[in-house]
Amino acid sequence: MNQPVLQITDLSKRYPDQAQPAVNRVSFTIFPGERVGIMGANGSGKTTLFRLILNLLHPDTGTIRINGVENPEGTKRFLGFVPEHSTGLENFTPRELLTIAGRMMGMSVETLATHSGKLLDWAGLRSHANELISGFSKGMRQRVFLMLALLHQPLLLLLDEPMSGLDPSGQQELRGLLHSLANQTLLLATHRLEEIEWLCDRVIILHQGRVVGDVRLNEISEQIYLLEGNTGLIRELEKIAGLEIRAREVRGKREKAEFVANQTTLEEALQHLKRQGISVQRIHSRSTLEELYRHYVKSGDSPHH
Repeated sequence: MNQPVLQITDLSKRYPDQAQPAVNRVSFTIFPGERVGIMGANGSGKTTLFRLILNLLHPDTGTIRINGVENPEGTKRFLGFVPEHSTGLENFTPRELLTIAGRMMGMSVETLATHSGKLLDWAGLRSHANELISGFSKGMRQRVFLMLALLHQPLLLLLDEPMSGLDPSGQQELRGLLHSLANQTLLLATHRLEEIEWLCDRVIILHQGRVVGDVRLNEISEQIYLLEGNTGLIRELEKIAGLEIRAREVRGKREKAEFVANQTTLEEALQHLKRQGISVQRIHSRSTLEELYRHYVKSGDSPHH
């Protein structure tokens, strides 16, 4: 097995003015190439956990090892970070920021020029390289911060609510860039389930500072389906073994039914409807991740997967 990129063991942090720890005995491991989402409501401990990993806070107990190194000063070179909000850089250009960051990391002039040029092309910002960031949209700014985070080719990229405040086109652009980082190990903190589904292969669920769930998304075989069709749809679906309709609606000759099923059961249902002459006009699906999240948060002490 490859050496873990990130290994967190029994990590706790309590702020002086709080009765309960913000992070409470958290343990998990991330291996090279994993794309892990940290999901939780506001106050669940996501931000504190990131600050601990970035050495902006010191833990009360526990250890953080990055690429096998525990010394916080020795781990910074392994990390790249894209914050939710960043201020104070408005009067710089992307090229200036890349140059400053590269010099702080001790890059040679040649390496810095090569990496900067590739990143500007990759992020679609070559034509804006010498413009002040103050005139950039939120989406363009996020692309700049993503470039800065990747300049030194980090082992682990930390993303804190990267889609926050972006319009749909900005989200699409940033999502495309993140997807192109095929082999990059990611840790994404967000409350947006769709971003975890889109970018991650694993989700860690935080609740009141504790890890209450650790799930690989490919293990979630079921989806929530909504079928809309003509009269008889609901009656015929009720005949499918193992298919339980959770919501139904009848409007004249139009019927809707919502149910949870895996791909095999869905295909069986559609074939049965076709044989019975029931036409299906619309099929909509969504993940059961939200329900899984609620289950773990409600149970609190569920065993890890």
